[in-house]
Amino acid sequence: MSPPYRIRLVVTAGLAMAGVAIASDVGYRADQEPGTPEQIARGKSAFVTCSGCHGVDGEGRVGMGPRLNSPSYLASVSNDLLATTIREGRAQTNMIPWGASLGEDTVTDLVAYLRSWQTTDGYALDTSPLKGSAEQGAELYQSICSRCHGRNARGYAELGSGTGIGGGAFLGAISDGELRLLIHKGKDNTPMRPFDKDAPTAVANLTDEEIDAIIAYLRANAW
Repeated sequence: MSPPYRIRLVVTAGLAMAGVAIASDVGYRADQEPGTPEQIARGKSAFVTCSGCHGVDGEGRVGMGPRLNSPSYLASVSNDLLATTIREGRAQTNMIPWGASLGEDTVTDLVAYLRSWQTTDGYALDTSPLKGSAEQGAELYQSICSRCHGRNARGYAELGSGTGIGGGAFLGAISDGELRLLIHKGKDNTPMRPFDKDAPTAVANLTDEEIDAIIAYLRANAW
């Protein structure tokens, strides 16, 4: 796996006047390549389409769309996951497919704009096979995760405060490594706190195997 690379983006006078904030010195993973200033500017303009559900600054709207402007979230996920979600949507949620109406160039610009919010170095991915069992994960999910994401992992559709994380569209797009990171690290500026056994603010001190078991459970029961 390629190590994170560090890039400095220079803000031109025109972009500064347009109010486009660009990360100055962030270490991105190879699958988190940042966009050009021009792509970021176009993505900012296109994001008006997204703001109704995700908020003007990506802060999210509970019951509508999750927060996207979260350093730990962006440090965890790949450009491919972001692009696939925009392009194909997430079935049985508020997130409809946008690929056909926006076009691939605009999808790429939107990913560049989202990536420009990243202020934390990209986290290293653990791509090893899952170690926990779905049976163990069922008990952990129902006792911990269901409080926010719903008993069937449908999130807002079950009046949960968290998003739906059990859908086949979501689980088909996200890797085990990315899911591990999101559970380990949590999602900054949201109620989704870390679950890592060593995190001082963890909701529950889960071991690596227990986190893997929750992922195995979600995958075995995708809707």
